[in-house]
Amino acid sequence: MKELRIAIIGCGMISHRHMTVIENLNKRGQNLKVVAAAEIDKDKLMAWGKQYGLDEKDLYVDFREMLKRDDIDEVEVCVHNNLHTSVATAVMAAGFPCYSEKPMAASYADAKILYDAQKKYGQKLAVQISSIYNPQTRIAKELIADGKLGKVYHARSVGHRRQGRPGYDMPFFSHDFVDPEIGVHGPLFDLGIYHLAQLLYIMGMPELESVYGTTSCDYWRDKRIDDAVNCHTPVEDLSVAIARFKGGLSMDIYEDWAMHMDEVGSTFIAGSLGGLKFTDVDQTGGPMAVPEGGSIVGGGALQKPRLQYFGVDEKGRLFDTKLECAIGDVTGQQELALHPEMEMYNDNQLQWYSYLRGILTDETRIDSPYIAMQTAFLSEGVMLSTELGRSVTADEIRKMSKSIAIRKQQTPFGVIEYDFDDYKPE
Repeated sequence: MKELRIAIIGCGMISHRHMTVIENLNKRGQNLKVVAAAEIDKDKLMAWGKQYGLDEKDLYVDFREMLKRDDIDEVEVCVHNNLHTSVATAVMAAGFPCYSEKPMAASYADAKILYDAQKKYGQKLAVQISSIYNPQTRIAKELIADGKLGKVYHARSVGHRRQGRPGYDMPFFSHDFVDPEIGVHGPLFDLGIYHLAQLLYIMGMPELESVYGTTSCDYWRDKRIDDAVNCHTPVEDLSVAIARFKGGLSMDIYEDWAMHMDEVGSTFIAGSLGGLKFTDVDQTGGPMAVPEGGSIVGGGALQKPRLQYFGVDEKGRLFDTKLECAIGDVTGQQELALHPEMEMYNDNQLQWYSYLRGILTDETRIDSPYIAMQTAFLSEGVMLSTELGRSVTADEIRKMSKSIAIRKQQTPFGVIEYDFDDYKPE
């Protein structure tokens, strides 16, 4: 198998998860080699290079210098939310395919700019959404396609942490998560993409009509922590909303980073003939993101996605069926034994590398940039609704969304200026 030569931009926590996946895939014969990395924090960069065996000549504080190389096959962007459009468009403008971390951007306008950059620069793009690459999502999508749920009329998207604001309650995460300029938004954009994108994809990307939502930042805080993490204008820690789609489909949305409550319910999809309950939706990257003999980078346990299928038979009798959907369980192993090609649909990065190699095409890959952009569209609607104090329509979201991606970034070595298109409402 031909070697793929990879460059990484951003050497923070999520880059280590990328490296773990690369190392695990290499054990399966993928022939991947990281040849360069860039990070504005030189100490972090040098430590990263030492950990992964890169020579100092292959480490760059300015990623623009790295992009002058001619021995790179693709670039993986591991920076924060409001730099995704800035950096990923620069990568594609320099002539490289780009795999970007989630969320696609901190606004719909910026997600659309990044999505359109694929065509403008003639480059391939993918966005990390681990929740859609596993049997849980595939089985649910097939059940709906086969008519097992009848008419799907309502869905619920849920994400909850007892206390887990990254960079605030979780100090091993960067403070940039709660920085209103870099992180911009809280749980709806940070973790909500896993839940919203999964549901939208499973339900066939329904067309949004309107959304009413509200956000808040009222969970417990302490000035001593505020001072320690330099967080005095925090991003929201709760988002709730109700959305309406064409055809009458509705969705209620709940996403928090912290709440004084043990349980708030589960994600589900309801139809006239049946319903699906989602447990342990993957948001950590699956088994490929776990180091051998170790634990997931950033903490947390390996999730084991499950489905529960509720229905009614032809005689009106109610039933429910539990479906184990983890990639490593009997169901997942048996699926791979019968259909080895499904391995490419069980991991974000493996699908990306398969797409770059031409094994998967635009028709056979999962179009993560489109799914991520539509998720940003819905999430933007919640933010606009909060700001206006009323529901907003899809047309209003398109007209009112603004580009907020960083165009000038102050670094220890100077200012990086980003040049990318302005957003033009459809």
